[in-house]
Amino acid sequence: MSAWRLDELYTADEGGMIADLEVTPGDPATHRRIERLERVVAERPGVWQNRVALAQALVQDGQFQRASQQLRNGLELVAEPHVLSALFFNLGVCEENQERWDQAAAAYEQCAFLMPNLYWAHYGMGVSLHRLGNHAAAMIALRQALALDPEVEDGHRALAELYIDAGLLHEAEAECRWLLELDPDDIWPARTLADLRRQLN
Repeated sequence: MSAWRLDELYTADEGGMIADLEVTPGDPATHRRIERLERVVAERPGVWQNRVALAQALVQDGQFQRASQQLRNGLELVAEPHVLSALFFNLGVCEENQERWDQAAAAYEQCAFLMPNLYWAHYGMGVSLHRLGNHAAAMIALRQALALDPEVEDGHRALAELYIDAGLLHEAEAECRWLLELDPDDIWPARTLADLRRQLN
């Protein structure tokens, strides 16, 4: 997942909402923004909003490791639960993009603890736990995500892939049927369902 979700947070420096980002490494405008925000953070190190803005710019440049560090530093400056949950979520996104699955799962878990009704926290935790090979915990997280919002296709596909890896082919078949109900033109569940039926028959 490359999306940057921080819907309720506004940066004091930028004055706008942080929305989903496109990662375009090497963009000169992004580099100038990073340099400017680094100066702002150096001048006012205790303002978490500026660290979030810098992390955002670093993500746009593909510098996920440095963005993670800014978010971790920001965690020490925040007390409000909804802000902490958003920072933990975005930390999970950064760790996931570095394939640091244990760190990503831990960040998503903290986000889910603080904001238990957030679909994407449970989804991210489930995907990360799957990558770590912890199938049982991943199933719990992904099922919780789908309990919160059963219409999101990403969750059904992630759960289908997890079931296949765990050898639960009938359960995977059911998730593929869900996906086809949500989007009859989706090629992946149709092909996967055909493969599963060959294995089951």
